Amino acid sequence: MVDAGLDRAFEKVRAILEGDLEHPGLTLYDLQELVGFPGRSDGPLSYSLPKDSSLEGVNAVRFFYYPKDPEVTLIVEVEDKSRRRHLRHFKWNGITWVAPRGFKADLTATREIVGGVEEIGGDFFLGFSRDEARELSEAIRKGEAVGAKYLLCPRDNTRLFYAPGVSAAGLPCPKCGNTTLLYKTLTFSAPEDRIEALIREQRALRAQLEDLMLFLKSRLGTAEPKDKTGKGDT
Repeated sequence: MVDAGLDRAFEKVRAILEGDLEHPGLTLYDLQELVGFPGRSDGPLSYSLPKDSSLEGVNAVRFFYYPKDPEVTLIVEVEDKSRRRHLRHFKWNGITWVAPRGFKADLTATREIVGGVEEIGGDFFLGFSRDEARELSEAIRKGEAVGAKYLLCPRDNTRLFYAPGVSAAGLPCPKCGNTTLLYKTLTFSAPEDRIEALIREQRALRAQLEDLMLFLKSRLGTAEPKDKTGKGDT
């Protein structure tokens, strides 16, 4: 589903971070100035972009600065009109913003797949009922789903199986939003290696836990620091 407001917000973030021919991109020093580092605390510190025409389609765009984190320097949070939060993670390498190892920093709007997606065992199923998705997942595990069509994300190896009546053109990866997916067909006849299936399930669970921890980290870090008496700033 295309969300024009979300697209414009991500374009705004891209312009701020990467800059253009007329304006330089945001540097680490610029970010520190925005959040008031080091005057307020050691972090995390936050800054909300002021509203303008490019941000009318979302509730808020927030920058979270983590001066003590060795992996993540900046988390960008875009909150859409449905109050869903879309997070992007960045690390400053001394010159520009790059993707931390294992985290998502692609500055494209998250796509929502219409019709609902079921996740089972690390795989995603589109256009199937819950029972149908479970049956297909079990058939895949047993090696009895030869010919099943799916899309493979080259970024994170996510598999998205889709029903015959679903148009696969332009579908995004349910995990990272990448729209450049590879068309694949299951061809194996032997049962799937259970160890490989467990590894894939563990990777999916680990990715979900990382996203949850980073989300909680960004939300809990917004509170004002308390003084020694336990009282906040007045």
